[in-house]
Amino acid sequence: MNPKILVIGIIASLGLLFGGLLWMSRPVAKPQVLATSTGKLTASETSWDFGTVSMAKGVVIKKFSVTNTDAIPATATKLFTSCMCTKAVLWVNGKEWGPYGMPGMGPAIPDIAAEIAPGQTAEVEVTFDPAAHGPAGVGQIERQVTVQQNGQSSLTFNIRALVAP
Repeated sequence: MNPKILVIGIIASLGLLFGGLLWMSRPVAKPQVLATSTGKLTASETSWDFGTVSMAKGVVIKKFSVTNTDAIPATATKLFTSCMCTKAVLWVNGKEWGPYGMPGMGPAIPDIAAEIAPGQTAEVEVTFDPAAHGPAGVGQIERQVTVQQNGQSSLTFNIRALVAP
């Protein structure tokens, strides 16, 4: 093979490689994300103590009311719990969003688009299974349920219980 052609081929290949790298590292305009205005969900009660809960007696449930206190619709975008022993459902106008659990444990927690009208009240139903952790789960527990809101800070509900056999 002719050495001149080989050198030209190598130089051309290096030129294409560096040109491609330069092209790939160029600044690219990012799409502009438009801020969406949304109402705000609030709750007058954000914590609950179940007291002593027996593993043998099964699950316990607490319902928290949430209200859109703004003049425009509020959108809940995600609902999840802090532990696999806890599940949460959001009820809006009879429609059920969930049950959802802990991220990373089981199926992925999907994004939701639960719209709550101005002044409307919805419900977050929290279910705690005291037997979910087996005998190692005996004792004081604290868990959280989080409702993420589009454009607003998250709303967190706390539950506590003393788990007995």
